[in-house]
Amino acid sequence: MKKYLLPVCAAALLASGCASSPTASAPAATAPAASTPAKPTATAEQASAAIAAAESSQAEAAKVGYEWRDTGALIEDAKKAAADNDFDRAVALATKAEHQGKLAVAQHAMEAKRLSELK
Repeated sequence: MKKYLLPVCAAALLASGCASSPTASAPAATAPAASTPAKPTATAEQASAAIAAAESSQAEAAKVGYEWRDTGALIEDAKKAAADNDFDRAVALATKAEHQGKLAVAQHAMEAKRLSELK
């Protein structure tokens, strides 16, 4: 795993550094007026679908024995947000949990390949 950790971390740092660096030609972003509340964009159906996708992804990761520590907590938080009618937050949390599940399955595949190469 150490073999893959450094390139992955370096790529993440480069991507986040590049994305947050302003360019001279980019116009400055203006913040929305404080008196105008942001309109919710997600619906209850979208939140429900996102939570279902996250649970499916979590199950796939658990099936291969690589479920990440925080995935279940993210799904529970998404369910609570949906129950509170905060569908944007529910979708965001569920999407993050789904992504973690997919990364866990990919991690399992990389480790299995690495171990098979050692034999």
